[in-house]
Amino acid sequence: MNGNSTLTTKIVTLLAVLGLLFSLGCSPKVEGYFLIVELENSEIVKQYSVFNPYIHSLEKCQSVADKAIADIFASDPMVIPKDSRVKSWRCSLTPPGRGG
Repeated sequence: MNGNSTLTTKIVTLLAVLGLLFSLGCSPKVEGYFLIVELENSEIVKQYSVFNPYIHSLEKCQSVADKAIADIFASDPMVIPKDSRVKSWRCSLTPPGRGG
């Protein structure tokens, strides 16, 4: 009986480890982040967003946000009004139209 108990314990442990490895391997891969910039200006452009498929973590999105915002303001042709001011910004996995 002791041999069966040890074998059962080993099988249960193996199944638990395999289940953990399977769940880690099947976790969803982040396909990119949206940088959403809230604006204040004299026109009706109140928000601008850009999607970056090469950023796969929130920390990376946040670390490059200042540069990305500067690039948006320096774009040619201007995609936002010249008198725009950034009220706030955020990184999101969800597109702005879907609650991002």
